[in-house]
Amino acid sequence: MSKRVFIIEYAKGSDKGFDGFRADSKPILKAIEEISKLKTEIVFYKPNKKYELLDYLKENAHSVISRINPGNLKEVDEYFQFLKALGNYGVIVHTHPDVMINLDFKDILAKLKDTKLGDKQTEFYHTYSEFVTKFPALLESYKIRVLKTNYGSTGEGVYLVSLKDDGSIVSTEAVNNDKYYYDNIQEFLTAFERKFEEESENAAYFKGKVGFVNCRYLPRISEGEIRVLLVNDKIISVVHKKPQEGQFSATLFSGALYKYESPNEPKWKEVVNLTQEGLKDIKPFLHGQNYPLLWTMDYILDFKEDGSDKYVLSEINCSCVGITTQLHYANEVAKVFK
Repeated sequence: MSKRVFIIEYAKGSDKGFDGFRADSKPILKAIEEISKLKTEIVFYKPNKKYELLDYLKENAHSVISRINPGNLKEVDEYFQFLKALGNYGVIVHTHPDVMINLDFKDILAKLKDTKLGDKQTEFYHTYSEFVTKFPALLESYKIRVLKTNYGSTGEGVYLVSLKDDGSIVSTEAVNNDKYYYDNIQEFLTAFERKFEEESENAAYFKGKVGFVNCRYLPRISEGEIRVLLVNDKIISVVHKKPQEGQFSATLFSGALYKYESPNEPKWKEVVNLTQEGLKDIKPFLHGQNYPLLWTMDYILDFKEDGSDKYVLSEINCSCVGITTQLHYANEVAKVFK
């Protein structure tokens, strides 16, 4: 039997349809078969059966597409090592874990802060002691900051922290808009310590990855985020993500509305050009691999000194970007395999 293209799924998670599969998995594979003539198959990753799956894919896979939200896995580092092993055996891995470990974590915002994509005020705190040492001064200077856990999705682990005139602190959690009140900065710092996870001794990929990114708050988040959707280095859509009234999170889980538009629309010319130019700044973090198969670069609007629009990178997603509501994009993914 000839080598096939495989999608790897995970049985658990809220991203499954009634048949147990992600709603976009079968359309992607169908498009690949139609465009490339390659045969396809879906398999499920089970941590206690990973070696059997590794042997099966080594023998039968031309390439694999990981369609697992790492947040659904208990041992994400172990899964990344599994994908790395497949790549070492000559299987093409979309997206390669060497790429995901760099781009899919929020610390990429700190790494890109001196490029046109980023913001110079961005910092990454790997340890709680770094956080305690540096964060209070920035909060005192700017009165409001955004803290993002280094790995998270759907608004989880994102906090808007505000310093009031009386020295009290209000922390708002993005995923559900819950507010927490603290009498002073010390009380907030003490409460926040539990959010810093311990680094696993067995981590291979995830060494140095726990922690939080500290970002400037951009008030124009009320206008929504601008998402640029890409297949490898080709921009296929621009998505305007409009948050609900009174919320600063622009995720589907927080009730935001998504509007997909062509990247050729004149109003998106600047963000499209910025993204294309920014690919060269991202390339060093690919470690010799290709750009992700299906990924996004998300921006929040700001103002330049002359009052014109400025786009600031707020996130990169490349581990498991969904196209369930826009299944025609499966054809763009399939062209990679032609």
